[in-house]
Amino acid sequence: MKKAIVILFATGFFAVAANAQDVPAPPAPAKPPMEGRGKMKIKREEVVKTLKDIGATDEQIEKVKAVLDETHKKHEELKKDATVAEEDKKAKGKEIMEAQKAKIKEILGEEKAKAFAEAQRAMMKKNMPAPPPAPAPAP
Repeated sequence: MKKAIVILFATGFFAVAANAQDVPAPPAPAKPPMEGRGKMKIKREEVVKTLKDIGATDEQIEKVKAVLDETHKKHEELKKDATVAEEDKKAKGKEIMEAQKAKIKEILGEEKAKAFAEAQRAMMKKNMPAPPPAPAPAP
């Protein structure tokens, strides 16, 4: 009788242990999609207003708009280029942005370029879509 109980107990123990391994771990919380990211645009009117607010001349405004258009075109071409790896696209995108910053600094001068960059960051932050609500914790 004792032998039967020990065997029954051992069988039950192994069954529980085996079932515990079959239970899948809860999935890791998925990162929310970055909807709107990359599609977030600063309106041209906002850019022009910002440039006027920092004291840029009409000539400087036209030159900066041309630089921004050129940068946008380069980014679009890079995005469509299937021959470039994603990691290389990120590096190339940074190069494009650094060139844009240098050109704007050359056009506006150091002080106005800094003020313009700060204003652009504020505009982007203001126009950034709200993050999705966090999922409720599991009971």
